[in-house]
Amino acid sequence: MDRRRDRGGTQRISKFLAQAGVASRRAADQLIQQGRVTVNGKVAVLGQKITPGTDEILVDNKPVTPKEEHVYVMLHKPAGYLSTCHDPFGRPIVLSLIPEITQRVFPVGRLDFDSEGLLILTNDGHLAYLLTHPKHQVIKEYVVEVSGKRDNSKINELLSGIIIDGKKVYVDYAKFLDSPGSDLRILIGVHEGQKHLVKQLCKAVGYRVKQLIRTRIGPLAIFGLEKGKWRYLTQKEVQALYKAARG
Repeated sequence: MDRRRDRGGTQRISKFLAQAGVASRRAADQLIQQGRVTVNGKVAVLGQKITPGTDEILVDNKPVTPKEEHVYVMLHKPAGYLSTCHDPFGRPIVLSLIPEITQRVFPVGRLDFDSEGLLILTNDGHLAYLLTHPKHQVIKEYVVEVSGKRDNSKINELLSGIIIDGKKVYVDYAKFLDSPGSDLRILIGVHEGQKHLVKQLCKAVGYRVKQLIRTRIGPLAIFGLEKGKWRYLTQKEVQALYKAARG
């Protein structure tokens, strides 16, 4: 994942052709030398810089369009934002928290309006599919503050499977966390993706959710990122997400 570009949004034409899937950079240079590449109607030269999306690039008289560069962002979503790209009622959406991102990205999965924690945003539809489809079993981890008394039998219920909407849903793991004061917190890991799933699971065993924070998606954790802040994923992190989804 290379976000670096020359100043002014320009890019060497051989690199552009390689990223567009026309040929390798070395082969692209050969195409240029052979006079098979034009820029705005003029034969291109080696080392020439172009502006993707503005200049018209043809190879053998066929137009070449820039390949969309994949962007991967992790956001610590606060409560009070919708995990969507648009809301007809004008409520706050998570995209308003990343105004610096100029590419079109979308949230991977969802976090409820009143929930917070780790949210991935990207324009990589394939990775989004791998992370959200239950068959790939990518675990999402939540710390859930609930009202009620500590009862280990309720953890056993969760581990034994809960019927939700006619389907038995199993958590990947669940346990009580040490909590300061009278707060009761549960750590829950699930790979299923039904709407409001964690809240429904807690409700099914008699707990009302007071606060829900997603702390992890597969190998990616939210720790160290302040609420409302975001950062780009590293190439290593993206590769780790792909690896987790592919097993």
